[in-house]
Amino acid sequence: MAHQRIVVLGAGFAGLCSTLGAYRQLDALGIGPDQVQVSLVNRARFHAIRVRDYESDLGPLRVPLDDLLTPRGWS
Repeated sequence: MAHQRIVVLGAGFAGLCSTLGAYRQLDALGIGPDQVQVSLVNRARFHAIRVRDYESDLGPLRVPLDDLLTPRGWS
């Protein structure tokens, strides 16, 4: 069980930057997932890059969150 927890709400650009920044900073300090748990909470399992609000089909613009977070080794 992790001693501390960082929870980021929302996987928009700010949420993704905050989550990945937390991973980088913890890694730089030598702190692993056994000491601090980083959680990203989002309604969907993907980040939708909404270029134009009127676009109805965002399928090609969806990036699975697992593809962004799992390679970091924290998942």
